[in-house]
Order: sequence, then structure tokens, then C-alpha cells
Amino acid sequence: MADTFDRSLAEHRRVFEKIWWQNPERQNGTSSSWWFFLLFPEGEEGYGPRQLMFSIAACVGDQCRVNDLPPQRMDADRPIVNGVDRFNATTVGWTGDDEAVHDHVVRQPAEAVLCREDQRLEAWADREDGTRRGSEMAALSDRPLGLQAHVIGDDAEAEFEAWGTLDSKMTSPHHSLDIDTPLGGAEVVAWRQMEFEGEFDLPDGPETLSGSCYFQRVCFDMPLLPWKWIWALFPDGTSFSALIPFIGPQLFRRGYKFFSSNRLERLTIPLRQSGFWSWGSREGHVEFDRISIEPLLGTGDSPDFDVRVENEDGDYVRFVARTYGRARNWLDRSRLGGRFTSHWSYNEFMFRTTGLAGHVGGTRIDGESMGTGFGTLEYSTGLGL
Repeated sequence: MADTFDRSLAEHRRVFEKIWWQNPERQNGTSSSWWFFLLFPEGEEGYGPRQLMFSIAACVGDQCRVNDLPPQRMDADRPIVNGVDRFNATTVGWTGDDEAVHDHVVRQPAEAVLCREDQRLEAWADREDGTRRGSEMAALSDRPLGLQAHVIGDDAEAEFEAWGTLDSKMTSPHHSLDIDTPLGGAEVVAWRQMEFEGEFDLPDGPETLSGSCYFQRVCFDMPLLPWKWIWALFPDGTSFSALIPFIGPQLFRRGYKFFSSNRLERLTIPLRQSGFWSWGSREGHVEFDRISIEPLLGTGDSPDFDVRVENEDGDYVRFVARTYGRARNWLDRSRLGGRFTSHWSYNEFMFRTTGLAGHVGGTRIDGESMGTGFGTLEYSTGLGL
């Protein structure tokens, strides 16, 4: 089990403040940033099969396209005045369950305003009829730490609050990655398990939803490489996550497609592996450093995935992620005066766990003891130069 977590509110705030800054002093021609919420409303089966995602994304470049929208420009050397950062960004979002996926319910470019002092990010586009599309997020004023968000698209509107208990790395804003080198770097603030509640007007109609929220602020100052990332939640609030950045022939993939065989699709070299199992019913989490997330082709329009993790202490978890929906975002960035365009595809698969088996921190787990887990699995491909 991981060591006891002890951090003062002042230390929590120092991490929280990083959400409102995308390190413009570190940005270069390959930089990109995004802020995203992944929401799991509480349902009859725990947290799922319903899922929602809302994100604000930006990238440096003279011509950057998100989801084939008109190209935007973001200068790495733009002026930052009194801690206010202005840049072009795009709000995207999807919502779905095991019956239907509504992709691109929000798909809006706008000028974003990120204010460090006010702890607020706005990316609104005003229309001629007086309405607006886009999103904003800000710090909550009535809790020690928390976030509020408002998102409006052509097919959805969401206004919600999210907060954590600040008693562990999983339920607090956590500086989970910080790499800074002369050749580039990456910084991630993750708030893995928050509670959320709010009002949602989705394609199926308006309703009040509450449940579990995952939030990240990500700043990459290097080319976007492919990765596989999984996040799963079980009925008692237990969470599981694993990440594998990799290189392979998928670097050159454009669009949504796969190789003709499992062998070719699995031809990858992992660059870094990390994962954890965090108990919802008791304190502590177990970490893993040997991980495989392998696609299983031929199971439908989208592949399923064979997920296996283990560590030197003999802990292990394995299951098959049976996919029931897919959402996709992608980034195209022009290079060499438009003679070359890099393409990076961000595929998100909604899934339920089947065949769960494992031994975690002295406890045996299976589908009967844990129930069905639901989650999102990202399988990105291409190279975002």
C-alpha cells in the first residue's frame, strides 16, 4: 500500500494554482495544452455506462486545426499582460452510454482568456443573435478547493461543480508529471477522483446529474506521441488507471483505422509505464510498473482491449475492456509553409470490464466481488509535430 498522504491546504493550493497557467515561458513550436473533465454520473450499475467529456484544447502553430474546424494560430512568444494569457482554443465534448454516443455535442473555436489571479479560463464565441458557444471554468468560492464549469454547444449545455476531499493523491489536485529539458517537456496536474453535481441539457433532455469526476490540466512542450490510457471506476468508488506512451508504426497513421492483424496492431515499443489501483472502500492504493493494453481486433466497429498490470510484489489485475462506444478528436498542424501536415488522432473508447481477476494488496478481486467497472480507454495514434 502507498504511504499515508499528508499535505497542508497551502500545499494543495500551490498545486491548484498551476491549473491557471500553461507555462508560456516553456512553450515552443510543438506545445499544446488542454483542460478536460471526464464525468461518470451515478447510475443503477454504479458509475456507468453513462459518460461525458468536456475539454478546452489549444496548440502552438501558425495553422492548427482541431476536428477539421477553421485553422487557428497560437504564438509561443505572445505577450502575457498582468498574468492574463490570451490564445486561440477549441472547446469539444461528447456524451454517451451503451445505447448511443453523441459525439461533438460541443465543437467551438474561440479566443481563450486565462487569468492567473482570478483563477478563471474562458473560451466563448458570441453569435450575431446574442447567444454564445464555448466554455468557461473557474475556482469555486464556497469550498477550500474546487472547480465550476459552464459549457454550451449546439447540442448540449452543462453547468456543474466538482470538488475533492483533499485527503489523498487520488482525491486532491496532484502534480503528477513535471519534465522540463532544453528539448521540451511536459507538466500534468491531475485531480483523479472528485465528486460532481450540476444541471445538464443533453440530446436526451435536461436533468440533474451527480457522480464521479476526473480532471486534468496537461501542458506538452514536445511532439504528441501515441499513448494508451485507461480509467475505470467500480461501484464502490474503487478506481483503476494505467498509462503507456509508445512508439511504433501507429506514428504514421492518419484517421481512424487499424492494421489487418492483432500482431501488427500490437507492434509497439513502450516508453514509460505506470498504473495504480485505488480502493474506494478503504484507504490506500497499489502501484504497477509492468503493463500491457492490447487491442483485440475483429470484435466490432471498435476493438476490445486486453488489459494486464503487475508489480514485483505479486499484485496483478487483468480484465478485458469491452467497448460499447467511441468518440474521436484529432489535431492537424501545418508545417513547412503548408507543404506538410502532422496528424494526431485522439480516440476515446467507452467500455465495461469483463473477466476481472487479480490480487491487490492482499485481497483477491473478481467480477463478483467488485461488480462491473465502467471507464474510458484512450488509444491515440499519429504524431503531433
